[in-house]
Amino acid sequence: MKFTPQTFCFIKTTLILFLFLPALAFSEEQYKIALEKARSLDKESFFEDAAGYWQKTLNGNPPPNITLYTKLKLTSTYARLGQLNKAVEISKSLTESNPNHYDSWFHFANSLAAMKQYSQAAEAFKKTILLNPEEGLGRVGLAFAYFGDQKPDSAIEEFKKAMKIFKTNKNISWYRDCRLAINQIKGFARFPASFADLWLENNLKRVQDTYMNAVLDLDALLN
Repeated sequence: MKFTPQTFCFIKTTLILFLFLPALAFSEEQYKIALEKARSLDKESFFEDAAGYWQKTLNGNPPPNITLYTKLKLTSTYARLGQLNKAVEISKSLTESNPNHYDSWFHFANSLAAMKQYSQAAEAFKKTILLNPEEGLGRVGLAFAYFGDQKPDSAIEEFKKAMKIFKTNKNISWYRDCRLAINQIKGFARFPASFADLWLENNLKRVQDTYMNAVLDLDALLN
C-alpha cells in the first residue's frame, strides 16, 4: 500500500491529538487537586508548601477566575515569606491582565510599599481609589506611601479625606487612627526622616492586614 503525503499528515495530526487530549484532561484534574491542597496548606499557615501548590494550580491551566484567585493568593503568600520581588512581579502582571480589578491593584500597592518603593506604591493606591472611592483604606495606604516618599503634607491631606469616608461608614477605629496619624506626622517634623521608619513599616503592614482580613473577598472568585 502506498502512502501519500496527505496520508502521513493525517496520521501525524491524529497521533498528536491522541497524545495531548488525555494530557489536557489530566491537567484539569491536576489543577483541582493542587488547588485544594494549596488552600488546605494556606489555612494551616504552611505558606512555603502552599506556594508550590499554588504554582502547580497555575501549571494546570485553570479557568480565568481560578487563575486570578491563585495569583492573588500567590502574591500574598510570597509577601508573607518575604519574597517581595516575586510578590511585586506577580501582582504587577495581574494589573496588566486585569487593569480594572481592585484587588489586583491593592496587592500591587501593598507589595510595592513593602519594598519601600513609595512613589510607585502611591500611584498604585491612587488606582484603587479610582476603582473604589468609597473604601477609605486605599486613601490610608496612599497617605502612608506619601509619607514614605517624604511628602508629609500630602499624607495629611489624604488622611483627612479618609477620615470623612470612615465617618460616613461609621468606622470609628480607623477614623481615630487617621487623626492620630496626622498628629504623629506633625510630631515627626522635628526629627530626621529615618526616625519614623519603623512606625511607617508597621502602619503599612497594618493596612495590608486590614485589607486581607476585612476587605478582600477571594471566595467570591470561586463561585
